Amino acid sequence: MTQDRETRFDKTRVMVRPAEDADLSVLSELFDMGVLEGQVPDNDTGADIENFREAYGSDDAMSGFWVAVYEGAVVGMVGVQRHDKNVAEIRRLRVRPDRRRRGIGSMLMERAIAFCRERDYLKVILDTRVEEEPAIRIFRKFGFQLGRTREIDGRRLIDFYLDIYREPEIRE
Repeated sequence: MTQDRETRFDKTRVMVRPAEDADLSVLSELFDMGVLEGQVPDNDTGADIENFREAYGSDDAMSGFWVAVYEGAVVGMVGVQRHDKNVAEIRRLRVRPDRRRRGIGSMLMERAIAFCRERDYLKVILDTRVEEEPAIRIFRKFGFQLGRTREIDGRRLIDFYLDIYREPEIRE
């Protein structure tokens, strides 16, 4: 991408919409980028991506999956899955490497959290690897609190939670 085109990036032209079947190849590509960057554990098959309609759309609209689109191309994704009656989990937050640090991840998080509020969830959970400093910053920005640190298959993960029944402080 040329420097001139990068300077013309217009965040107001990013649209967040529900994922469609036609997005599947790009969703798989974004998932694979996470594998290559070490964000995804070896035992994560990505089956929820391959079957995103079933994984995020088969529970009476209590789960959902969205993409961020810029200039006709999918540049990010995020999913929300029902964890139990009052708890949802945010999953698969990804933004293309060449589109990061432009507010797209925040737009996806805003949509996911709004969805959770609309469904009257009381708590939202998520996890990330300890090394994922950009992800940790965005989670803290939206008021997520540290739950615990744990180790799975030699990877240190941080669990975060957001109590939705309180208004979060969004930090810049």
